[in-house]
Amino acid sequence: MKIGTVLLFLLAQGAPPPLETPLPAITYVFPAGGQCGRTFDVTVFGTNVVVTDKLENNSAIISGGGVTAKVVEAKEVNRARVTVTIARDAEPGEREFRVLTPGGVSNRYRFMVGQLPEINEVEPNSEKDKPQVLPALPVLINGQITDSDRDYFRFRAKAGETLVLAVQGRALLSYIANAVPGWFDPILTVFDSRGRELQYADDFRFKPDPVMVFKVPADGEYTLELRDVIFRGRPDFVYRLSIGAVPYLTDIFPLGGRLNAEVPVEISGVNLPFESMKVAVPADAPRVRQVSVKKGGLVSSGVKFASGDLPEVREAEPNDQRVQAQRIEFPVVVNGRIDKPGDVDHYVFGAKAGQRLVLEVFARRLDSPLDSMITVFNARGDVLAENDDWNDPNEALVTHHADSRLVFTCPSAADYTVRIKDVPGKGGPEYAYRLSIAPPQPDFAVRIIPDNPRVGAGETTSIAVTAVRKDNFDFDIKLTVEGLPQGFVASEGLIPAGMTESRITITAPANAATGVLAPRVIGTAVVDNRTIRRVAEAAEAVQQAFAYTHNVPTRNLSLAVVKASAYDLSTSVEPGKVFEIAQDTEFPIPVKVRREERAKAGVSVTTIRAANGITVKSVFLAADKDEGTVTLSVTQDARVGVQHNIIVMGVMRSGRETITRYAPAIPIRILPKQQASAK
Repeated sequence: MKIGTVLLFLLAQGAPPPLETPLPAITYVFPAGGQCGRTFDVTVFGTNVVVTDKLENNSAIISGGGVTAKVVEAKEVNRARVTVTIARDAEPGEREFRVLTPGGVSNRYRFMVGQLPEINEVEPNSEKDKPQVLPALPVLINGQITDSDRDYFRFRAKAGETLVLAVQGRALLSYIANAVPGWFDPILTVFDSRGRELQYADDFRFKPDPVMVFKVPADGEYTLELRDVIFRGRPDFVYRLSIGAVPYLTDIFPLGGRLNAEVPVEISGVNLPFESMKVAVPADAPRVRQVSVKKGGLVSSGVKFASGDLPEVREAEPNDQRVQAQRIEFPVVVNGRIDKPGDVDHYVFGAKAGQRLVLEVFARRLDSPLDSMITVFNARGDVLAENDDWNDPNEALVTHHADSRLVFTCPSAADYTVRIKDVPGKGGPEYAYRLSIAPPQPDFAVRIIPDNPRVGAGETTSIAVTAVRKDNFDFDIKLTVEGLPQGFVASEGLIPAGMTESRITITAPANAATGVLAPRVIGTAVVDNRTIRRVAEAAEAVQQAFAYTHNVPTRNLSLAVVKASAYDLSTSVEPGKVFEIAQDTEFPIPVKVRREERAKAGVSVTTIRAANGITVKSVFLAADKDEGTVTLSVTQDARVGVQHNIIVMGVMRSGRETITRYAPAIPIRILPKQQASAK
């Protein structure tokens, strides 16, 4: 298999070529977007982002319609030049940029499709008296802050204009592993023609990317400084800076609506065409989506809009005191806002003794600045329950989980009052929230990590699947795979009640064509004769500031099919069987390794970590051995009746390479002692 001129260099130095082409990984893309109707070049930086023997062995992929990409230069293994063409009618917004090589498909990098004319930053522009002069507004600048850099730009504006200066920095790269606080944190400052500071913006509310609304005081020239807030700089501090009198939507109220409804919405921002609109919420609307407006052919920034199937009401003032509490009936979603500093909202409802309710605020997760607290009182005013912050496992991009949630069991048949307030005591029209009060709704979500696995032709890959259980959802979740081409075989899987993880396998046929597939993993559970079906969300595990790992959602599972290499692993276990294994017994699994001619190294064969009570006796197949046996031991600690997928895994170490292969999943079910068979 061809693996590039970089490998020819290694051969010239006496080093053997690698047995397996490494997986590509993008560090950053510059520029990180472009204007509709334009063709332009971007540079991709990372590790192993190209295989540099022939251009046709490398490709770039951008999600969504109306955008194409082609690798046009691949001279270095860690850098590539890509030509991007965006159609005039391409939908503006965020896309995913990936590269595909013989080693697989890379992680995603966010790539923006915009409408404004675009230019790239031109150095030197690091001194205030020597700025880069911008063309007529509006304009979008693609830039980088490197080596403690400051970027200065000079623009001309007219008195009375309301300009929006907005930076996308963290929006492009949400987390950085080896930087504190874990992202680029830009700051904007505007100076007049005499160098006097007029205005600055550090953040936009709780987000590190600043947005400045600048009302131009007089005709003339102005200078803008963009830098990191703590004067850092590095190549992946990539930004997109827009300047212009463009429509910018900052807030809506309410923050959502009921399915199968048309919701009247108040909108706030600058340079908007109207102050209200109606948002249609179809029956299949996603849980959260972006809404925007259009003015003069330009689409505004988007804001989050939630949807749900509970009845909805709006807050009715005055309700600042408990005696003024607004009467509501659950289940319900209350759309309210803490509309001034110090404001508090009260709601009262009647409930039966022993009734269990979930009270939850959706605000920060919908980009409201509210830092909520829920308090529940009885009729005498005694505090019965209270919650400040709740960590939502489905919200990987939120670093301050400021929404409140509590589960409350009503001690008696009575009225109960709920108070909502902002913890720091702030408020304003933008401090909106959705308060949900309803009995528990057991449910689950399913997640796949990583989002870019690979499988060789004729080989098997293993995919980890995690369940996020809600409201004590404690049922089996069956896993299946949809959308694979003919010839591919996917195992089923099961996440048993009380557990959160399982694995499935996908096996490619020997004649599988190379490329990228987007299969869907489906989680299905049956609750009270009702079938709940959830499509698994793909996610990438990214590290923040040396310490924290976040599972950030991506658009879909990107499964790369590559050429077979090094070796493959198989078992003689008949596929399609669920093996029933009794406690205190062993289960032998014969395994076989088939090596390529160059792959003359030993293989350690074991299983991916099994459940408690199941241990494994591994086997090492030396370079001259192809067959062996892995033995499972099921102890009395193994849970009876639970089904698991056993994934046999091989690890070959050759030089600096570690090459992992898998065999198709083997489903087993645990029986009590002395009850074993195969179905």
